[in-house]
Amino acid sequence: MSELQLWDDNPTTVDLLGFTSIVDTVVAALQSPSLDPVTIGVNAPWGGGKSTVLGLLHETLGKEPGCRVIRLDPWEFDDQFDVRGAVIGEVLQDLLTAYPDEPLEGPVNDLLERISWARVAASMARGRLVAQTDELVKAFTPQSREDAKSLAGFRGEFAKLLQNLEPLKRLVVLVDDLDRCLPDAVMATLEAIKLFLSVKKVAFVLAADQEMVRESIAVSLDATGRGEQFALRYLEKIVQLPLSLPRISTDETGAYIALLLSQRRCEQEDHFKQLVGHAQQRRAQGHSPVLADMQGLPWEPDAEILGLASRFAAGLAAHRSGSPRSIKRFLNAFALRTRIAERHGIDIDASVIAKLMLLEDSHSKDFETLVRLQEAQRAELLERWQAWGRDEQKGKPPEVTEDSREWASSDPDLTTAPIGPYLSLAASLVSLTAAASLTQQQLTWVGDLASASEPHRRDAQAEIVAALIADQQAVVDALVQRARRESETDPLAESLVHIAVHTPELRSAVAEGLWEIRKYLMPGAVVELDSSGVEELQALIPQLAAATDIDPATQESAKITTERKD
Repeated sequence: MSELQLWDDNPTTVDLLGFTSIVDTVVAALQSPSLDPVTIGVNAPWGGGKSTVLGLLHETLGKEPGCRVIRLDPWEFDDQFDVRGAVIGEVLQDLLTAYPDEPLEGPVNDLLERISWARVAASMARGRLVAQTDELVKAFTPQSREDAKSLAGFRGEFAKLLQNLEPLKRLVVLVDDLDRCLPDAVMATLEAIKLFLSVKKVAFVLAADQEMVRESIAVSLDATGRGEQFALRYLEKIVQLPLSLPRISTDETGAYIALLLSQRRCEQEDHFKQLVGHAQQRRAQGHSPVLADMQGLPWEPDAEILGLASRFAAGLAAHRSGSPRSIKRFLNAFALRTRIAERHGIDIDASVIAKLMLLEDSHSKDFETLVRLQEAQRAELLERWQAWGRDEQKGKPPEVTEDSREWASSDPDLTTAPIGPYLSLAASLVSLTAAASLTQQQLTWVGDLASASEPHRRDAQAEIVAALIADQQAVVDALVQRARRESETDPLAESLVHIAVHTPELRSAVAEGLWEIRKYLMPGAVVELDSSGVEELQALIPQLAAATDIDPATQESAKITTERKD
């Protein structure tokens, strides 16, 4: 059995995507004397490589003499009550730890005391502290800039501390995951940067989806009536140098996948580093593809790796955002599907699984059409489908969609491949799109709730109705998706009805989902709807009786039930 290869979702310090140019640009900006202080924004959607860029920056800047790098993640702060104070406190504590031989303890403690008193005032304002001692009342008394308990003079004192810290030439604060924070936490972080920490010697690099950050600012300022236009100006005022990570092209996606696969196949770490260096050099010289002319390297990816990477890249380009995270998730799904197929004794070429997965992920309706056909019908459709895709015959097969043409034209040829057992297996699993957004626990519930085993189903039903509404909603959505692939939908329909009975908040969602999959429902579903006692579900029965696009036996059952009630 092949080794299971999975890729984690963590940022890396190995540049597989050509981010070196972005890193070099940021480093050059940080070294510019005219940009002091400065805040640089690294913009990209979730999963677009922002954290990897910060990791590369951290590694590069950490080698610069006199440069101190601090990495913050406000999303992970335990103290969400005072994110502003937490950001400032993290910076101060890091300086205290990094320069133990410098006389920092007194000045740092004075600044921390200002933060502490600001927290006291905020706690009283929110009703968290009600005892009105003399000390607490003083927290609300306006203080002069020179007062040790006032935030008014914080910035000046912080600037003085850094200027007196001679070993420090540049303090670089890398802020990650700002776009994951709640609106108030986003505003608090930006306030800490702009109002208190943005002084000489300091630079900030904010890695975030700037559109989401602007939305958070707008939400936080809704009460002021200043809205989105103000949010845009507010962010522009803070970020002096915005940089956007480039969208990954199809060629770069292929190279990225090939490098990920090579990383697992190459036994010598030094040989892999030389391969990465070769790719980086070709990028810098403007050569494409970057994985070419590799004859002088001690190790190079073989034709299987390059072919699989190219096939994945072409397929993913049509459907996905091309982010590093989405690519890794798809590769993980491919590894898991391959392993499951092996465990079920299904002997099928990896490239065939790859092509079928791309159909499932990018053209789900076409995949479901293929799944539901008998073997002879499937082979006949594939022959017409691929001939149309490759311009060998005119006219699209009426059973498939126009968008699937590029997929049909790609290798390998499926007309002679033994794909039946794999399709049966894939049909019993949650779709790739649904699985990508589900936790392992939610996936387990989905499998058990659709199971033909009554004990498994009953146990899962008891667990899911006791779970959070968000978990139940995710499971309902996945069950509805799965129904399109099942040949036996009664267990699944029973579980959906059970959720609706016990969770009133989801009754409308379950009713809509059942109507959406009406053509796959069996007569047993009508019995479940009738006995549920749920108005939204019982209202589906006369609609099923009048429907013309469902199983005739299910329609007849719905008609009999409707007439009996009348």
